[in-house]
Amino acid sequence: MKKDRSVLLAEDDENDVSFLKRAFGHAEITNPLHVASDGQVAIDYLSGAGEFSDRNAYPLPGLLLLDLKMPRKTGMDVLRWIRSQANLRSLPVIMLTSSVHPQEIAAAYETGANAFVTKPSGTPERTELARLIKGFWLSFNQLP
Repeated sequence: MKKDRSVLLAEDDENDVSFLKRAFGHAEITNPLHVASDGQVAIDYLSGAGEFSDRNAYPLPGLLLLDLKMPRKTGMDVLRWIRSQANLRSLPVIMLTSSVHPQEIAAAYETGANAFVTKPSGTPERTELARLIKGFWLSFNQLP
């Protein structure tokens, strides 16, 4: 596993953040996990604005887990912004959502999402998702 590759989780629900952190622990993911509490904070983090200007403390992530429905800027707003930034176009983005609507899935892929995942509801399923993220996105996937 590429331990230096950090993960940014853009998620406004504190319970979902806690559940994912716990699942990462169960899956033995040791990569640094940073959390953006809404879409605008995610953009600020990725652009290195304000408090996020120190790239040693807030490195560009190797993977973004992006909640679809967040305040201030939605996941789709963030995804559109990312794909318009030359230095972020190749950032792998996994969209996360609590509900599945075919038009949201299609729009996410058309905008440049690399994956679209319904948030698992149980601990075993969340842990399995974390293991799959660890195996593919953090271990085998090569970034430019």
